[in-house]
Amino acid sequence: MSKVAVFPNDGRSVKNARVELKTSADLKDLLREAAAAAGLDLSAFILNAALERAESVLDNQRRRQLSSQSWQQINQLLSEPAAPTLALQALMRRKKDGREPK
Repeated sequence: MSKVAVFPNDGRSVKNARVELKTSADLKDLLREAAAAAGLDLSAFILNAALERAESVLDNQRRRQLSSQSWQQINQLLSEPAAPTLALQALMRRKKDGREPK
């Protein structure tokens, strides 16, 4: 069985924000049935599911895993940067207005 997130209920966490959504009657019935099976009310069940998904999405967004070979390659590129190409050098010489210097 999946773990259920526990929300703090120590008085510091005031519930004063609303989240509203519309759904079909069939989906609402399914959610209520699942909430009852988990021993939660419908709001807590939906909030738990949304929170678990939000944490997963944000964790995936914030953390990237590299293979050992990729990590070594990144470190090498950072410690030994490539020399700028002729095109990059020309771009860097351009004036701010985009014209080539005379």
